[in-house]
Amino acid sequence: MSTILIVALCVTLVLVGLVFVPVVVGFNLQARGEPSGFWAIAGGAELGPVAMSAIAARGIEAQVAVHAFGRKVLVRKLTGRKVEPEPEPVPEPAEPVPSALARAEARYQRLARWLDPVDLALFVVGERRRIELLPTVVELEYGFRDIALTGKLLGALYALSAFLPSALELRQRPSWESTDRASLSGSGKIRIWPGRLCVDAAWYLIKSVKIRRRGAVGRGAPEAT
Repeated sequence: MSTILIVALCVTLVLVGLVFVPVVVGFNLQARGEPSGFWAIAGGAELGPVAMSAIAARGIEAQVAVHAFGRKVLVRKLTGRKVEPEPEPVPEPAEPVPSALARAEARYQRLARWLDPVDLALFVVGERRRIELLPTVVELEYGFRDIALTGKLLGALYALSAFLPSALELRQRPSWESTDRASLSGSGKIRIWPGRLCVDAAWYLIKSVKIRRRGAVGRGAPEAT
């Protein structure tokens, strides 16, 4: 009996810790494109002793690796072949607008049987309070053959900076050498309250999921709890 009590106490402490103690996820991203057509993307994320990294580039196999306590525990290739530019797809006939609208409406109705889609969207947006962006720096270096395009992008990014979160710092270095080239690098951290996210989601589902009466299942008439 004492063993069961100890296990129950440990589980309770873990659950309480997840509710009141956040976890911090560190991340970084590197991307580059050259006039020759070469491109490469690499990134990674770290949570405590566990880290994951991924890389993809033209001419090499894309792969993902997972490390735990400084040791590589998993390496998996994503494609099994070298990543090359895909051929131009053959354009397919556009789907008729009435058919596309009917499909979207059918999906909406399926979701509406269980949850109010608008209320669900508001809940998801409101959960941003459980995810906090810590100081993050993004550096952009770019240039185009059309110098005017470089200037337009410079101005657009400066305007965009005013709407970015205060924790996100955007640094840009435009190149005026009339060469198509771009690179991006970013690193930062995100604080997440996973326990609170789970509690919020569970409470939202309890309050919002619609339960249909047994006698109305055949008729498809839902009743909200």
